[in-house]
Formats: sequence, structure tokens, C-alpha cells
Amino acid sequence: MYNINSYRKFIQKDHKPDSSGEYVIYWMQINCRLSYNFALEYAVHWANKLGKPLLIYEYLQCDYPWATQRFHKFMMEGMTEHHEILTKAECNYYGFLEDHPGTGKRVLKGLCDKACFIVSDEYPVHQIRNRNVEFAEEVNIPFHTVDSNGMIPLGVTEKAPYSAYLFRKIMQKNFIEAYLNPPLEYPLENLKNISKLQLSKILSINLLTAGVSLNQYSEIADRLTFNNNVKPVEIKGTRQSGLKRLDSFLQSDLLHYGIETNHPDKEHTSRLSPWLHFGKISEFEIVKKTLDQQPPGWDLQIIKPVNGKREGFFQGYKYVESFLDQVITWREVGFHFSHHVSNYDAYESLPDWVLQTLEKHAVDERPQYYSFDELNKAQTADPLWNAAQRELVREGRINNYLRMLWGKKVIEWTSHPRTALSYLIQLNDQYAMDGRDPNSYCGIMWIFGRFDRPWPERPIFGKVRYMSSSNTRKKVQLRQYLKKYASF
Repeated sequence: MYNINSYRKFIQKDHKPDSSGEYVIYWMQINCRLSYNFALEYAVHWANKLGKPLLIYEYLQCDYPWATQRFHKFMMEGMTEHHEILTKAECNYYGFLEDHPGTGKRVLKGLCDKACFIVSDEYPVHQIRNRNVEFAEEVNIPFHTVDSNGMIPLGVTEKAPYSAYLFRKIMQKNFIEAYLNPPLEYPLENLKNISKLQLSKILSINLLTAGVSLNQYSEIADRLTFNNNVKPVEIKGTRQSGLKRLDSFLQSDLLHYGIETNHPDKEHTSRLSPWLHFGKISEFEIVKKTLDQQPPGWDLQIIKPVNGKREGFFQGYKYVESFLDQVITWREVGFHFSHHVSNYDAYESLPDWVLQTLEKHAVDERPQYYSFDELNKAQTADPLWNAAQRELVREGRINNYLRMLWGKKVIEWTSHPRTALSYLIQLNDQYAMDGRDPNSYCGIMWIFGRFDRPWPERPIFGKVRYMSSSNTRKKVQLRQYLKKYASF
């Protein structure tokens, strides 16, 4: 049987490591955690193989797309946590905050001058994917990236899965082996060479002083961001906060999952997506802790593929199965699609039947038209939509069910579905804590018909699934939700 973990390794640049190099670098970009991290584990492996110490490098780019106080604060809280943990453990960690575009990359290139190997995160979304390709051309040492995004490695699929059903079949076929080959909980415990590096001797003083102290993020937020109107949310960007939320969900909400999840007033969703997106918690540990909630006597051996069916694979409790289908199937289908389709967020990437039906009805008269500014400020005639937009602006998220309605209404209120898609991506990436993520783009594109099927034809939407605020009000409990988000 093949080793499923071999499908996690991607080679950006590969040649014999320079034995004169002083250390191995793990460039932490998106899976920002010290536990259950295949990329960190792989970096430790190479450090041990070469007999070198390991340097963990993490930097906050000040000019990334949709840079805001909201995202800066979350990321810097995580970097502060790493700084405290690794300083106490006497591990080599360098957290760098840019105060000018490009300084973080220049610091990394300076570190590579005396390194023998560099490992980083494989991630199928434009910014990190493009950054990896570009950086490989600028360094002269081996550069490998490792997929630590989900349960099923990106390399397992040979082409883009065009439905959740098709990906679920792949997941069911590979789940057992993936689950039995997990990432190590504490990969740094295996590091053999723990020599302390003197970074001040490796880097020029000018580059070192270009960074900002990690405990100063509240003071320098205005200087580092381009959109200061998007304020931070209450949640913290630390791994400990993510684990606390996971434990709370498993204890209080999992039992109701799949039954009351769609009711905004009940609030039984996991709300784990910020920590998943920024890599603070591993999907593997979520799956493991969830399977620990199965009935007494449940065993992994009773799992059998059920030909891609939504129910019956995990056996046990239905609410466990329902949650795991969201965590694995619906999250990872977006990752695998983005891995194979470079324009995953483009209108042209939608299925042919979707493009045909939407173009056919693009000339249909809309009941009303709203500009981006009106949508951004929740200034529509629909109180439910406005509430969902206010939740997004205030909390950095929208209730799972209402997010679908939120997107469908924008199709109905704009002159062309291409415009609707542009507006939705901009609103989502600007405010959502899980924006700029393969799973997030998957959810937006589902609104337009990806991973869905044709429905009876109607104006504006054609054969794309239709949703209305009036029907939503009848289906879900909204009284407290509408009251809570009646205004900003």
C-alpha cells in the first residue's frame, strides 16, 4: 500500500543541500501552528538528516490583499504566542513584522544565504501559491513545500472534483489510511540539534531593526494597514483560543449539529473557520476529537466506503457524521478544486451549464439594483439581508445558512452575475475571518451553481438554485438574530 503522506510533498526547487549551510528553515506562512503540522515535521526531518539546527521564520506582510486591522491583529496574536512558547523552549524562532513592503521577504532571503534547506507550506490559493513559485526562483538552496491543509492530501486527486459527491467517494476511499498516518502532535520534540543561532550575526542590523516588536501591534496597526475601517473582532488569533472554541463546540453544540445548525437564533455552528484558515488548529485534531464523541464501543474498523453517500460512512451518531461531512468533504473539496484549477475564483471557472443559464438570463430585469457601496453599508430594503451583512462586518462571519441567502440576493440585485461575484468576493475577503481561503471561495461559487445541480428554470437565476428571504424566514428561527443585527 502506498504511503499517503508522500502525496503531501511538493518540490519548488530541488538539488543537493549545501553541507556548509548552518541551519534548515521552516518558513511558516499559513499553517501557523507548532502541533500536528506536516510541514514543520518535514523540516525537523531534514534538520536531523543534515545534522543542523532548525530556524522557524514567520513574518507578517504589510501589503497583502485585503490588509486590515482585523487580520493583522489576529495574525500578530498568533505570532506573539509562538514567540513566547519558542523563547521559553529555547527554539530558534524569528517573528518579523514588516513596516515597509518587501522587507519580510528580504529578511528571508538573507536567512537563506546561510541555510542549507528551506521548507514551507503548500497552499492552493493565489497569494501563497504564487509567492512560493516566485521565491523558488530567487534562492539557490532546495525549497520544498508540504501540504498540511486537510485529511486528504492535495496530491491524491488527479483532477478537480466537480461535485461534493465525487470528492466524498475519494475521501471515503482514502480516509482510513490518512487517519492512521497523522501528523506528529509535537514534531519539535524530535529535533536533535538544538543549537542556538545568533541571528544578529546572520542578518544585517538594518534588516533586523526594520521589524516591529510583537507586543506593539496595537500601537502600529494604523501604520501597517491599508483599510483601517475594518475593525478587529473579539476572538483571539492564538492556538489556545482555537482549542478552547473547539472544546466548547464539542461539549455544547455538536449534539445539535445538523438539526439546529441552520437556525441563527440557536447558534450551534462550530465557528472554527478563523483558526482553520490561519492554520492555528489542524483538521486532523478536529476529526480525531469529534470521532472520540462516537458511541461507546465504536471502532474505526467499522468504517466502510458507501459510494460517496452523505450518510453511513462514519456510522455512529448522525450529528457526528453531519459535522464531519462539513469539515472534511465540504471544506476539502474547495482545496482540491483550487489545487487543480488556477482561476478557481473567476466567473469563467463555473460549470458550462451555469454559464449558459446565467448568461441567458443576464438581460432579465432585476427587482432592484444596489451598488457595492449600498451593499457594503447594508442599505437594502431587505432587513434579513442587512442583518447578515452587519454580522459579517461586526463579527467577521455570517451564519452558515444565511451566507447562502446573502450571496443569492446579490445575484438578484446586480446587473450581471459577473458583477455579483466580484461584489461577493470583495465583501467576503474584506470582512470574513475565513476569507481568502479555498473553502471560502468554494462557498461563494456554490451560490452560483458550482458543486450543485440544475433546478427548474426561473427569471434571473435560470437553472441555478434560488433562495428567498421570505422562505428563509419560514424555515429558520431569526427573531433574536434580527434584533441583534438591527443596526451596526
